Amino acid sequence: MSSLSVAEKEQSKGIKMLLVAVLCLGLNWPGMKLGLEIVGPVWMVCLRFLLSLPVLALFVLLTKKRLPVLNRKDRSVVFVVAFFQFILSMGLITVSLQFIPAGTASILIYTTPLWMLLIDTLWYRQRPPSKRLILTGISTIGCAMILFASGEPGAWLPLFGMLLASALWAVAIRRVSFHKWKGSVIEAVFWQFAIAGFAMLAIALIVEPKPNFGAYDISDWLLLAYIGPVATGLGFGLMVAAGPKLPPDKIVLISTLTPIVGYVSSVVLLKETLLPMVMAGAILMIAALIVNGLPQSTLKKILGKGRVK
Repeated sequence: MSSLSVAEKEQSKGIKMLLVAVLCLGLNWPGMKLGLEIVGPVWMVCLRFLLSLPVLALFVLLTKKRLPVLNRKDRSVVFVVAFFQFILSMGLITVSLQFIPAGTASILIYTTPLWMLLIDTLWYRQRPPSKRLILTGISTIGCAMILFASGEPGAWLPLFGMLLASALWAVAIRRVSFHKWKGSVIEAVFWQFAIAGFAMLAIALIVEPKPNFGAYDISDWLLLAYIGPVATGLGFGLMVAAGPKLPPDKIVLISTLTPIVGYVSSVVLLKETLLPMVMAGAILMIAALIVNGLPQSTLKKILGKGRVK
């Protein structure tokens, strides 16, 4: 009974941590949109990761009682994720976000199931089950609805930039799925952020003018503090820490709140137009994402077929 109580407490703690992470990452979409008014997109990515490093280092220090260490056997996947997800994908997201609504961007980045299906089918020659094909098809229809509703003249390129960013993110996810971590995941994330942050710093110094940090007021610094240490550092840190405490179906359900928070907060905080077709497409995509991530046993219970007769 006591062990069950401990397990329940751990799961409750994990749910709270994941909900805070979802809130941080969802609100970061309008935050980044506002941040692009004071700093260029490459500097934005650079600052986002470098400013979050102390938070992740603190996570490691509190849990491991030492500073972050990169395990030699994890190096290849750390570099792959840093390159595809945090340099290429995050760079494309931030550049594209200059030209499209934050709410639309927050939904389109969650087209990863479509790209995962294509990777598994075309690259790994897997034969996906009917359920996955149908739900990915529904998600694709939702994505098309969002694109057509948002595809104003001049906006098509950044919209497709968001889709390419999602595809690159899917490449990183699939690479991680085949890897067995030797070190801790939170330490891997620290080094991924460090690699991406310093790489983007080098690029920013070449391609963008240096921000005039001396002219920033308190609101500018508070915004950067939210985008970096809070949304990215605390958000990712809590998400990683909550993972071992929760079953996969709960992680999927709670994580799917991220694009919802991103879309709603962008409409409320940035006064973005609430387009009916975008809403309908978002509902299709998110519903498909939730159902696709749930195990068969959970689906049967939801549909009332798992009851003992």
